[in-house]
Amino acid sequence: MQRDLSSIFNAVGEALRQNRDLFNQADPVNRNHGDHMVQVFELAARAADEKRDASVAEAMEYGAHLLDMQADNGSAQMYAHGLGQLARQLRRYDLTLDDLLLYVQGALSKDKDSGAGDLSVLNQPASGRPLEPGASSGDVLKALMNGLAGWGQIESGQVPTDNPLDMGALFEFGMAYIQAKQRGGSRIEILADAAASVSPLSKTPHRYLSGKLAIQALLTAMQGTSTGLLA
Repeated sequence: MQRDLSSIFNAVGEALRQNRDLFNQADPVNRNHGDHMVQVFELAARAADEKRDASVAEAMEYGAHLLDMQADNGSAQMYAHGLGQLARQLRRYDLTLDDLLLYVQGALSKDKDSGAGDLSVLNQPASGRPLEPGASSGDVLKALMNGLAGWGQIESGQVPTDNPLDMGALFEFGMAYIQAKQRGGSRIEILADAAASVSPLSKTPHRYLSGKLAIQALLTAMQGTSTGLLA
């Protein structure tokens, strides 16, 4: 299954390669952010391929380890923290890549103008629609949101907890989603905008820019379609 994860990360890497020059130019100091982002997802894809027979959590943990070793790549260090926290939550909820794919595909199939349903993904109970034995849409959502919140804790100098998600974090994501929706775009673009906005990437303009595209490409690959250049 992690061979599929490798192909997903490779798709993100390809989208970043197509926009490498843009991200290099957006980096006001070193002019190499695009190069660094391509390296991030090359390493993530390599880790997923090398751990293709392991669990998705183990593959991501290995990816985080490889990224953390890149001392001259600040973005790799940051993504190592994010990937590591996501792996921690996937292991905690005993989730598989299939669980993630089914959840994302279901979320993306919803109408972006569905009104109150837009924010329902933020508070689905763990007893939500079963994805496969032992998993639920609520579990997947909690893992994703806790991973994002734990990443924020690390980047703010805190020790990440098992359950870092609180009402404040939920409110922040809800507001980010509403604001992203007001800016417009496809459902993938809106979700990517919201996720990047509440992540540690938002603190640096060029990391926010590349992160938003990376999340777009990630969701697109998980949906099973191709991605294009950044508009």
